[in-house]
Amino acid sequence: MRFLIIVITILLLPVAHSISQALKPQGVFASDSLKVGEPVTYVLTFRYPRNLEVVFPDEKDAAYSPFEYLDRQSFPTRTDSLYSFDSVAYQVTTFELDSVQKLALPVYVIETNENGKPDSTIIFAQPDSIFLQQLIAQMPDSVDLKANTEYRLVHRAFNYPYLLAALAGLVLIAVLVFIFFGKKIHRQWQVYRLRKENKKFGEQFKQAKEAYQQSADRRHSEEILVVWKKYMEVIDKAPYTKMTTKEIVYLPSGKVLQHDLQAIDRSIYSRTMNGELIPHFDHLYEHTDSRFKQRIEEIKHAK
Repeated sequence: MRFLIIVITILLLPVAHSISQALKPQGVFASDSLKVGEPVTYVLTFRYPRNLEVVFPDEKDAAYSPFEYLDRQSFPTRTDSLYSFDSVAYQVTTFELDSVQKLALPVYVIETNENGKPDSTIIFAQPDSIFLQQLIAQMPDSVDLKANTEYRLVHRAFNYPYLLAALAGLVLIAVLVFIFFGKKIHRQWQVYRLRKENKKFGEQFKQAKEAYQQSADRRHSEEILVVWKKYMEVIDKAPYTKMTTKEIVYLPSGKVLQHDLQAIDRSIYSRTMNGELIPHFDHLYEHTDSRFKQRIEEIKHAK
């Protein structure tokens, strides 16, 4: 319905506007909402005196943020005795996660300055908003547990004084061991757990990568990314699985992964699959292996 209104506006706006109206482009989205990576149409129209030279934004323009340019379709200029009317339909998309996103594209009026050289005046349309549809529902903070109040008879046939004495002896031994060897044991345990998790990660990453090589689809790309994020939570003690790419790159070691993570995000959320993701996956693995070795050294030399 909204797209039909836009088409009617394009056809009738040159007639409906009064001659005295100030120069102001109009920009509107063709729909009320979109999903991450989904194309959406944005229509930019402008009515101006016929003697002016006007240029609309192209694919190299920097005014599309936070959206990304995909394509555009220009409609023929319509001119009467006083005014001309131009309209362009842009195809844009977004990978940002803000619930409401705005876009205001400009038009450029080409003029001649005092020195006789060409100059341009930029006129922006009023911002138009579009809502982002969330693909993943928010998980509840808590769950209701069902209580079991059934009575069960327990036979007490155990010598509790002996048990308490044994437990006291074990506690005493544990305290002494902790005092003299606690830090060393703790470091060795951390290294053991980290090596075990690294081996598990390597196997899972290899299996997911082989599956992707057999069938390069979004599901396998996302599986590799999830495996990597879960293991990075173990290494860096940061909530990677709950973070977006935009948040990860702000971590101390995340900046070097920006290009790789953005390429993988596009393969997951965009309609166009990127079949050349193997180098990006390998870079993630190399980064993780480097962080693993750093963590081992940090643990061994911790005071």
